[in-house]
Amino acid sequence: KNVILAMGSVPRDLPFLKANGTNIVNSDHILKSTSIPKSMLVIGSGAVGSEFASCYQRYGTKTILVEVLPRLLPVEDEEISKEIEKSFKKKGIECHVKTAVKEVTQNPDGTLHVVADAEGTAKIWDVETVLLAVGRKPVTDGVGLETAGVATERGYVKVDAHQLTNVPGIYAIGDCTPTIWLAHVASAEGIVAAETIAGAHTYPINREQVPGCTYCDPEVASIGLTEAKAKERGYQVKVGKFNFSVLAKSQMEHTNEGFVKIVSDAKYDEVLGVHIIGPHATELIGQAAAFLKCEATTEEMIRTIHAHPTLTEAIHEAAEGVHGVQIHG
Repeated sequence: KNVILAMGSVPRDLPFLKANGTNIVNSDHILKSTSIPKSMLVIGSGAVGSEFASCYQRYGTKTILVEVLPRLLPVEDEEISKEIEKSFKKKGIECHVKTAVKEVTQNPDGTLHVVADAEGTAKIWDVETVLLAVGRKPVTDGVGLETAGVATERGYVKVDAHQLTNVPGIYAIGDCTPTIWLAHVASAEGIVAAETIAGAHTYPINREQVPGCTYCDPEVASIGLTEAKAKERGYQVKVGKFNFSVLAKSQMEHTNEGFVKIVSDAKYDEVLGVHIIGPHATELIGQAAAFLKCEATTEEMIRTIHAHPTLTEAIHEAAEGVHGVQIHG
């Protein structure tokens, strides 16, 4: 009676890249690798590219990270992007933004010759491995969607707020829909679809309150609007920041990098976005998600008592920074 399509996605390719060997890999392939390359060039600095660049740098691989857009982690708040680039460079990752890879060919010794354009300046590298991390595409070809009459757009299954397709009884969740490629999003969509099928009351997903996590070093996590997006929407924006280096817990854990940034609406004091780079950012973002879900004000964040010594104190102090009453900043 009812069917839920829960199809995934695969890494997207760059068709113009050609090589005679097998050293151009994507994230799915490299997870099966049994060796550590001496050198690697990563194309794309989104979550996947930044995670693998960070990972292999720690393995001892000479790592080069190339991004065609003006900054690393381009979907994150601009200050987060600046901080991650500074941290990566400090750790030895070679970072190149506004740089487009044009060609990859194989050298006689089996290494790969990479040619890129950096705003009119040629960049050339010879590396052992090239990792493609330029996004993903849905796996929907040849599964019978056309036969069933399910509408798609650019390969993605079109759904409504309750994950229902244009065909009664057929629902779709996860990477096959035009959504964020995150497991926790797919899981939430599955719950909405199942509750709808069961006739239970359910809540469509607020796509602007989805936490995003990047498991690089330092970790990055965010939820809600960036400062730039909030301004684009006409909000009167107030911002508070707090560095982890001030916290006793950070010093105890020897993890002093990064900061918490809170974007707030000056008119109503509503928290619009929380952006974290630093220790356990991917854990801390859960508290921020709760604040946004409850439509909390920055004042309510300030009045929420945070235990000491903990890393969550950075969220508390960043909220104080919005109002200019920061105690330890």
